[in-house]
Amino acid sequence: MTAASVLALGPLAAHARKLGLAADREAQWSAISALLEAAFGHKLFTALVHLEAHRLMKRLHTSDESISPLGGFKATGNGPWSRLVLQEGQIYVASNEDDVRTVFSEAPMLIERGLQSAFNIPVRHEGRVIGSLNMLGARHAYDNADHDLAAVIGGLCAPVFIEEMRAAQAAAEAVDRSALDSV
Repeated sequence: MTAASVLALGPLAAHARKLGLAADREAQWSAISALLEAAFGHKLFTALVHLEAHRLMKRLHTSDESISPLGGFKATGNGPWSRLVLQEGQIYVASNEDDVRTVFSEAPMLIERGLQSAFNIPVRHEGRVIGSLNMLGARHAYDNADHDLAAVIGGLCAPVFIEEMRAAQAAAEAVDRSALDSV
């Protein structure tokens, strides 16, 4: 494969251009959602920024506010998901209802709505995880998802998370952690 063919990635390049040309945050999230839908499919897509110093996450985007409302914070802890995705920067795949129950506090509601699997992609900047792209779908939807492609997409999305992280830092200062769900 030549360098030119490696860089001519067709649909991925088109999505990257669309993201780069997006004029505002809503257009950026729309471009990211379309990219993730084309690459992996999803019934629900959410994005959370990770505020490591505050041990918090904040939902930046959701494709369905009736399932996952915007805003609000979740405490990050030392659970398996937090260790894998936020600390180690690894992709998380939940294949079925049992996997979803082990990680998500809202698992019964998710499963009831047909969201029995998850694919969570860490977004990194300067070696740290600054966020997570989270897709949910039908049972076993992400068992064979391309993790290398996911890493590329996570990298493409980092600038959006950097800007959102700056805005969320001030709000995190006032959060009462005692009333938060934990991941």
